[in-house]
Amino acid sequence: MPNNFGLKQDIICELAVFVAVSVLIYWFLMPGKWRNVFLLMMSLLLIASHNVKYAVYFLLIAVVVYIGGIFLAKEIRYKENLLKILLVGLIGNLCIFKYSRKLIDMVLFFNPHCTALADGRLSSLLFPLGLSYITFRLIHYVIEIHRKSIPQGNCVDFLLYIFFFPTFLAGPVDRFGRFQPQAVSEKNINLTEVNAALYRIVCGGIKKFIIADGLARLVMPILHAPQGHSWPCVVCAVYGLSLLIYMDFAGYTDMALGISRLFGYKIMENFDRPFLKNNIALYWRSWHISMYSWIRDYFFLPLFGYRASEIKIYIGIFCSMMVFMLWHQGSLNFLIIGIYHGTGLVVWQLFQEIKRKFPRVRALVSQKYLDPFSWLCTFTFVSLGSFYSL
Repeated sequence: MPNNFGLKQDIICELAVFVAVSVLIYWFLMPGKWRNVFLLMMSLLLIASHNVKYAVYFLLIAVVVYIGGIFLAKEIRYKENLLKILLVGLIGNLCIFKYSRKLIDMVLFFNPHCTALADGRLSSLLFPLGLSYITFRLIHYVIEIHRKSIPQGNCVDFLLYIFFFPTFLAGPVDRFGRFQPQAVSEKNINLTEVNAALYRIVCGGIKKFIIADGLARLVMPILHAPQGHSWPCVVCAVYGLSLLIYMDFAGYTDMALGISRLFGYKIMENFDRPFLKNNIALYWRSWHISMYSWIRDYFFLPLFGYRASEIKIYIGIFCSMMVFMLWHQGSLNFLIIGIYHGTGLVVWQLFQEIKRKFPRVRALVSQKYLDPFSWLCTFTFVSLGSFYSL
């Protein structure tokens, strides 16, 4: 534990110095017209410090997509085919890196004598940090450029949107239509904004490094050996795990939004007090909002949601949750979580249909005194699902 903690401290200190130096240069040394270029270079530098090859690889993909976007913005003959090629390439690239190791392990499980596959280069591919969020931003960009619903922007603004380092590793997945106007606007340092940014960073640090890490030290030993503890202790640990996951993720998001604000950028919120919601549908609309809305706009609505029958909507809800969970991690545990939450959302949607058809049922379950019970049921349902992520 001490060694890991020391390593974490070193990384935090390095990132704090990196951000502080970048902010000072950005506001006090860089002319306004060069600030975006500087911020882009610092973002690429941070990525390259982890892996230079992947930084170059990311940059090449982004440039190809930007050039493709130039053609998508025009009325050309093969516009639809170009969009399909870009989407298949982006999704295929993500799947190769994210799931090739799992696929190889599965093949080797059923055919352990396939040594050539085990020794192949594909099996040793490392998943590039940030690839998921880069891919989702690029997919959003090419689709909206094809729809002509966003401005194309210049290359620097586009690359800064893709590689903006505060949101590079864990989002939020902001939209280009929100980001680009901020990139081209004239910015001046504002002490009120700086104070708000620092407050957000401190709140995020408390969530992540005090609350989440403190809960981890309490609940993880219990959940890894539940047979050695009483059942009330295990129940509290299950609830604690759910809070741990939220505080960890929300803490990072707060820090990312705070750092973004130090550079004059307001990125979309990613959480809206999800554990205070009293049904599973509201919970998911408030959890990882940017990713939820991305899956809704680019998976559910195009494939299931436009003028769909009820059964198709139910299938779409279930499949969307499966995609959401398998995106997090391509494992049996997350497959189970996807089935669990997908089923929960479908059951909730069926219950809404029952309420619409039977006014007495709607009147009965809409009583205010049932709100605490609804909240407890929702929190319990989510917490039981979190247990499968171990």
